[in-house]
Amino acid sequence: MKKLLAFLGASCALAAACLNAGAEVSLSGNGKSQNFGTIQEALDAIGPEAGSYTIKLPKGTYEEILYYNGAADITLSGDTNAKYGEDVLVAAANSGDLLKCKRSSGQKNRCVFEFEGTGNLTVENITFQNTFVRGSVKGSNTQAETIGFDSTGTLAAYNCAFKSHQDTLRMTGKSWFYQCYVEGDTDFIWMEYTGKVALFEECEIVSVFDENAKTHVSYIAAPRMEIGNKAAKGLVIFNSKITSHEDQTTYLARTPWNSGYYNQVAYVGNTASNIDAALWKGSALMAEGVNDTIIGWKIDKKTVESMGMKPEETEGILSDEEVAKEFGGRESILNRYYDITTLKYKKDLETYWDLAKFVKAHGWKVSKDSSKSVLSGEEKAKLTVYTFDDEKNFKGLKIEGFKAENGVLVGDAGSKITIPVKGKSVVSVTGCLAGNGTIKAEKQGEAFYDFNTGSGTKPAEKAYVVYTSGKNVVLTASKKTTISKIAVETDKVVKFIPVESIKISSEEDATTVAGRKSLQFAAKLNPLRPTNTDFEWSVSDETKAKIDSTGFLTAANVSEDCEVLVKATAKDEKAASAEFKLKITKPDPNSFSVTWLDSLEASNSLEGTADNEELAKANKAIPSAGTWKYNSGKINATFAKGGITYTGYTGSIEGKDVLYADFPITAEETIEITQINAAYGNHGTSNVAVLIEGIAGGKKTEIVSDTSRQARSTKKSYETSYVINKGTTANIRVILYGLDGNGECSIAAGKAPTIATITISGKRK
Repeated sequence: MKKLLAFLGASCALAAACLNAGAEVSLSGNGKSQNFGTIQEALDAIGPEAGSYTIKLPKGTYEEILYYNGAADITLSGDTNAKYGEDVLVAAANSGDLLKCKRSSGQKNRCVFEFEGTGNLTVENITFQNTFVRGSVKGSNTQAETIGFDSTGTLAAYNCAFKSHQDTLRMTGKSWFYQCYVEGDTDFIWMEYTGKVALFEECEIVSVFDENAKTHVSYIAAPRMEIGNKAAKGLVIFNSKITSHEDQTTYLARTPWNSGYYNQVAYVGNTASNIDAALWKGSALMAEGVNDTIIGWKIDKKTVESMGMKPEETEGILSDEEVAKEFGGRESILNRYYDITTLKYKKDLETYWDLAKFVKAHGWKVSKDSSKSVLSGEEKAKLTVYTFDDEKNFKGLKIEGFKAENGVLVGDAGSKITIPVKGKSVVSVTGCLAGNGTIKAEKQGEAFYDFNTGSGTKPAEKAYVVYTSGKNVVLTASKKTTISKIAVETDKVVKFIPVESIKISSEEDATTVAGRKSLQFAAKLNPLRPTNTDFEWSVSDETKAKIDSTGFLTAANVSEDCEVLVKATAKDEKAASAEFKLKITKPDPNSFSVTWLDSLEASNSLEGTADNEELAKANKAIPSAGTWKYNSGKINATFAKGGITYTGYTGSIEGKDVLYADFPITAEETIEITQINAAYGNHGTSNVAVLIEGIAGGKKTEIVSDTSRQARSTKKSYETSYVINKGTTANIRVILYGLDGNGECSIAAGKAPTIATITISGKRK
């Protein structure tokens, strides 16, 4: 093993405080140094505190699994001039089955180098290789990253190679790869939902053939981006060379997910060969009302023509103007985003990356870039950000009821925050864990916020456009609310786009619902992207039906057939509205339904509700052993109002008796279950099957066996027959277990299986 030379950069003024006790790492440039036997020893010596460090790697092979979590700015630099740093090799075998990075958890411990925290990582003149061989271990998870970048900082690579097969590179935040080599075969360039933009400039992208793979279909990119108000450029392959092995079918991108994200990828200025004529596998997940050349699969004419195809016959073609303005170079690609709230591109003020300064500091030789982050005719906006770790950071806010606790503001119902603005602007409020309330400028309509993520680390953002000359915006909590950040960005040219009309629709176009039953409504606004997208649901007679803020209507136990009007009203000043006539029929006294996990409250309490307790009563759900909790990020609100996610496990899940939830029903009369509607969350894998059993009097009975492996981000309806005798309590057990094309398998670590809203219906026997 080669010795490593680590230098502590001059930007860390308190050098000794940044290091482990007794470490002899010196300031850079003063001639002092400390040697380490491994890269990991040098990373450990750096510690979690902020500072600037360089770890020099002499030529050789380093067989290590690496990990860092902290705030440092770290450069790994190979001491070589070889192309792609081929004689400085960091190589080891790791995968979703091996999980060798024991300091991390879940999908993060399947990398060669896992980087977490808030720090920045720069790698130069190094080849990183994950040597995992498919089929070499028992299991089904062949995901094997080189670098798994999970920091909120930046990742930069220069003259490096990254080699693996599945998921070669995984990124968050902002990344820039310059004159690098990347190879793989399945989703080998991909982005976490917290990713903003990853630029591959003047790189060599190679889709390789793996003789151990079951199929020879390759996907270069699998980009995903969190649904929100700001859409950065996503994965951008720019001025690069793309090749694929002739004995396999290769697509430029796909989405393994069917909901919950945006898909962002762009191929600009490239040459490409052996790519399937379809280019993309499946359809991108996009934002309604936003063009696919802004969010979606995108490609320019040059890349298309290099493959012998015709741009006029290709989907997602960027115009010459779009390429020049938004994909003209690294500055515009990395430092501009599309603001969905105001429907225009902007400079990224909040996470701006000074690329010219960065290049100069690292001595990189790069091509000239004439692109800009602020285009001709655009205003130079101002940004004010309020955070809550120090009182000086939120000076200027008027706070009533909210209190600063551990870096966030926490307030109960009625608490208020008055946010100063200077005329036209966009106010973005970021919350987490829990919270509901309103945001309103003086003369404008109000908007609603919902921060019920169930996670203290996963944020939710609400943007509110101030299009008048107001001086204050007031946030008012209607429930306990946690706020982590408030940002105000000036926008002098923002315009008010009102809601002109609304169209209401019901689930499966139903116009009738039985008493005690529920029906989901949706409203489509015209135009699709008004300035204030919020609207309010109501019903004409709340004694006959109630409707929640998401359009979920529950009919009352009416004694006679009747009608109500369901109404949706826009919250802007014009208050456009629409009505839907709904018939409610007298319920069948011989039918029943019981429901669990249909709200945040029900997900936390696990209590169930029954619509006809003369026949059946719902008892509290009982999850299997382990950590189960609500996580909105795993639930698709279109078909599930709540759910519980299995988290915190580090190994894989084997068998059918580990992961399940029991839903107990007490029969007041002898009843027959005839239908089970079940929703499942986004587990992160399609290798999941479902078994539903009835357990009563010590006897297990199979009710449903769903081996379709489609129990992911979906809602299923199962017809069945299961009898529960009068006076008996039966547990309806919903089991999730691993199943792939070869039979039963494990559910890999970190996949977060989720059981969402469950409704069980039946009749008197």
